[in-house]
Amino acid sequence: SCDATAALDSNDPWDAARALGFCKRAYYDDGSEGFRAEWGLLEARWILPDGGTPSQGATFDVGHGILTQFGPGTQVREGSKLLVLSSGAARQPSDPGYQDPSGYDKGYMTSTPYGYQPTSPNCPVPPTTGEPHDGVALELIVRVPTNAKSATFDFNFFTWEFPVYICSTYNDYFVAMMDPAPAGQADNNVSFDSGGNPISVNNALLQVCSPQMAGGIDFQCPLGTSMLAGTGFEDHAATGWLQTTVPMDATSLGGTSVVTLLFGVWDSGDGVLDSTVAIDNWQWSVNPAGSSTTAPVE
Repeated sequence: SCDATAALDSNDPWDAARALGFCKRAYYDDGSEGFRAEWGLLEARWILPDGGTPSQGATFDVGHGILTQFGPGTQVREGSKLLVLSSGAARQPSDPGYQDPSGYDKGYMTSTPYGYQPTSPNCPVPPTTGEPHDGVALELIVRVPTNAKSATFDFNFFTWEFPVYICSTYNDYFVAMMDPAPAGQADNNVSFDSGGNPISVNNALLQVCSPQMAGGIDFQCPLGTSMLAGTGFEDHAATGWLQTTVPMDATSLGGTSVVTLLFGVWDSGDGVLDSTVAIDNWQWSVNPAGSSTTAPVE
């Protein structure tokens, strides 16, 4: 646990990395060997999802927060804090700086990371995705431990777009990009459901909601709605805690030991009807993983 002293409104990307569970820092050398052979976090920075440098000041900064919880139903998974990213304000209603996710437009646009074009095969008619608005992303450069075979992290995605804007141009996204992409994967996003849907209102892992047919999708909502209380997303939806597993062995990484991770969220098509994700509990593992998978936390 290395995140206990991180402030809710810290703008230090290293604090955000610590809230995720990256406690060990590696350092670059000044000599010809480049960085030392030790594993750990080499760099952390706040960026726009397309890699650009934010110039929006406090408007950008309110899109990330380091919280002890996101509503009573979303508690930390490790350490003392969790990282929250939002296309609106990364705050609970009880936090300073909170903005209602129904209509907080921060007024800026970006492109998608790595040229990624999200689709929603779960939709009866896959929608044309709108241009990204109000995006925020954390980029981490990490040297992988020599004995690591995989890694996991947990997240819970909340969206105001349920149930009205399912399978529409306005669907917001959370992505976890990895460069190099795992071997055999078509793109860099490692968080998606079993049908290949990225994390949005359209994915099959949306389980915190009221059961209904909406947008041509049958939402069974097995986790009910209690996890939405105290978040600002009451009467809307969330995934519940999910865990993404990614392969981290040398073969999957193409022989390199350094990976770039990007955790990002944005609105699509407009800047209102926001979405928020809580992320926590990065763990290295000696257990191999054949491919990237995302599943509910048991």
